[in-house]
Amino acid sequence: MLDWIKHFGGKPDHPLRDENAANEVLAGLPAGVSVDTLEQISHWLGSVKETPGFACDDRLAVTCRLDRAGEAHADPLFNQFFSKIHQQDHSIDKIWEVLCEYWGRLAEGYAQCVADFEHGEKGAKNVEDQIPLALSRALRAAGQRFKLRYLRFIGIEPGAWAPLYRMAAFAELKQFENIPVVAYAREVHTTVRAELQKILLLHLAAPHELPPAQLELAFRILARFATSAEWSVSPQAECNFAIDLSSGGQPVHMPAKRAASAGRRFIGGGQALTKLEELRLRSEKNMLSQEQRFGGQFSPAQIITVIKHLQLYLCAAPPHRHDARTIAATGLSVVHGLKPICQRVTKIELGSGMSLGEDLDIKAKTANIMKLVAEEVESTPETWIQKDRSDWGLGADIPPDLGKWAEPGKLCGIQLQGEKNWWVGIVRRMDASKGMHCGIRIFSKSPVSVWLRVLGAGGHESANWESSTGSFAFDYLRAIMLPDALKSHDHPVMILENKSYVPGQLCEVMMGEHSRHLKLVEFLEEGEDYVRAAFEWQRPAPGKQARA
Repeated sequence: MLDWIKHFGGKPDHPLRDENAANEVLAGLPAGVSVDTLEQISHWLGSVKETPGFACDDRLAVTCRLDRAGEAHADPLFNQFFSKIHQQDHSIDKIWEVLCEYWGRLAEGYAQCVADFEHGEKGAKNVEDQIPLALSRALRAAGQRFKLRYLRFIGIEPGAWAPLYRMAAFAELKQFENIPVVAYAREVHTTVRAELQKILLLHLAAPHELPPAQLELAFRILARFATSAEWSVSPQAECNFAIDLSSGGQPVHMPAKRAASAGRRFIGGGQALTKLEELRLRSEKNMLSQEQRFGGQFSPAQIITVIKHLQLYLCAAPPHRHDARTIAATGLSVVHGLKPICQRVTKIELGSGMSLGEDLDIKAKTANIMKLVAEEVESTPETWIQKDRSDWGLGADIPPDLGKWAEPGKLCGIQLQGEKNWWVGIVRRMDASKGMHCGIRIFSKSPVSVWLRVLGAGGHESANWESSTGSFAFDYLRAIMLPDALKSHDHPVMILENKSYVPGQLCEVMMGEHSRHLKLVEFLEEGEDYVRAAFEWQRPAPGKQARA
């Protein structure tokens, strides 16, 4: 090895011994995006990090060159993985594994360059102005790897936090933490602290409760607003979370005021929450338009849903489990999707003689039932294993080869073993670290399925219901009333078909002579095939008879 070092004038024994050598080797890579090529680049990142004898400036230059080469493959491969994330496919699993390895080794490679500089290795004086960039890129790569694990419902390894904190502590020591850098071309400025806060805030925002599309959107939103979050070396009223740079543990919510210490840092939503609220209000005013700032694939409804989630978990009092869980090792029948659920819960159908009161209580008399549309019952229930439960939640293990559809946000119907009635809930969290376990939030234990006829959008007087048209005039929608669900701002709540929410929209509950009118007044959240919304009952205009 010494002979090699002498031969190359003090260069290490490595084919990518400096930037020129790296350019020559990378020029020989095959054209086109390739998993195999990214795997090779990942291998080189690891070997460049581990090989002794690199001068600090050479190691950083080669790492940057490998980063540029890898970027051309990593971004398209991530898009390919994300577009097929629900498919059970070995090739998609392979992309996930290679991306995890690549971003992990890229983070470690930049971290090694920072360590070389910190220890005053040969060439360190030549790269001082590049160290904030190296720190920011190291944290960016670590954040990408964290996101990949969240997308597969896998937690973050306990030892993964310490390297991030070591870099943050060094950045503070050298006063690099707030130096603006452009991490990659065509991006706005970022800082070391902003990159770390993106990772911390996403972890604190319960990413295991977000379906993949919403998780990606949350990642993009926090990338935009994390720089406005609070950060302090001493306890502050607006900083309700803490990390310890010396211990390497995950960020935690502070249930009580904690004293300052050498390694403790205090963080909070701060102005980021204020900006999120402004964005939410703008999105609510423009729910029928497209929002482009986070990518054209995300609708205002999705943005509102994700912002509400972020606000909930990053606020001063984030949610935590209140009700005690009891062990309940029994079978559990589960179906998913709005239509199969509507076919199983209590139904009010046209001509049934049933009606709904103000508090969604059901009144009925004997009558011949006329179905609006004759249809076959869809979906065969799966049997999961209930592990525990509380009043409005339960935990279940999903047997192998079942629940391939399950992810946070999925609407599901639940029937307890030995019971006749079906409940309505939502898969709220997933954990794939030891088998597949999910937590289900119960919306209602006495749901009622109805049909709605859309009369028109907001702004129409009740006297004009008969003639109002609106953009969805006389469409028919499935809906599930939730009589025992918590009200929102004193309004009852229901579940509608997805893409059907229009602010102020007027609808008729189809029940024959007992039909009622309602108005949609508040958007709550959007799932894959449903919208949860609050409504208020409307009084018929004087002299108007209910439609038969």
